[in-house]
Amino acid sequence: MPSNHPTKKIPTKLLIILFILAVLSISILSFAGAFRVSEVIVTGNEYYTKEEIVDFVLGEDLQNSLYLYLRYQYREHPTIPFIDTFEVKLNSPHSISIRVYEKGIVGYVRYLGKNVYFDKDGIVVESTDELMEGIPMISGLSFNQLILYQPLNVQDTDIFNMILNITQILKKYNLNPDEIRFRGITELSLKMDEVQVALGTGEHMDEKIARIKQLEGDLEGKSGTLHMENYTNESTHISLEAVR
Repeated sequence: MPSNHPTKKIPTKLLIILFILAVLSISILSFAGAFRVSEVIVTGNEYYTKEEIVDFVLGEDLQNSLYLYLRYQYREHPTIPFIDTFEVKLNSPHSISIRVYEKGIVGYVRYLGKNVYFDKDGIVVESTDELMEGIPMISGLSFNQLILYQPLNVQDTDIFNMILNITQILKKYNLNPDEIRFRGITELSLKMDEVQVALGTGEHMDEKIARIKQLEGDLEGKSGTLHMENYTNESTHISLEAVR
């Protein structure tokens, strides 16, 4: 028996709107899947691990490669300690590259309970509780104030050239002392565990550091002062003055 109730017809405009929304939803889901990040290549990082860089740049919610690329092309980058800037490149829909440009940190000083890191020009780049591996502590510098992104207020700025020189030589020979100590601007020494290495002035520094690297294993477990003030390649005797 036929029903007396008329069938409700869905308006054509509503059908069109629903169809458009469905298409948009499918397109958005497809877009998200097509550009989902599955590979990240990080270069230029030394102070941070790849995982730390990825966490800084991607975060927890940024997983769309195209969005990441466009965001860092046209929007201001977040501030990351020890990093000047970074670039994001789109390799493929599922792969991005992050090129990191780190600040040229040469050392740090202790100030008001903080580790204050500075670059080759003495510019303070970060004050933190964090201890960065491979960055030596510099002691013996005389200053009366520290301002972030400003030079260390030392009497003689030539000392920064000496710091840069010694840190470059140490890096060349893969030597990581705990501390670099200055006495004025003319004399310096290294602290390696319980051994104090007296280097004297900046003369023959490359030869001195090369020799220390050769002796590194022999110095383990020792304590005292290793006198290398007058060492040259022609030297035949190095004395280790034991601690009394």
